[in-house]
Amino acid sequence: MTKLHFTRYEIGALAERCEARGTSRMLRDRPELCRDLNCAAAILRWMLEQGIPVTGIDLDVTENCR
Repeated sequence: MTKLHFTRYEIGALAERCEARGTSRMLRDRPELCRDLNCAAAILRWMLEQGIPVTGIDLDVTENCR
């Protein structure tokens, strides 16, 4: 298992990428995926606004998550 560290800045960048993909014309034929990506972006932004996580987070991930 690999351990990855994400800072608040990286989590914010992830939210931006999720939203960009969720609003992409390339995924218009997958409305459920677009909805999930936009919802994930909104949740990540809400967490950051609430101060969650206070610092970065460490995640144990499998090989295919890198």
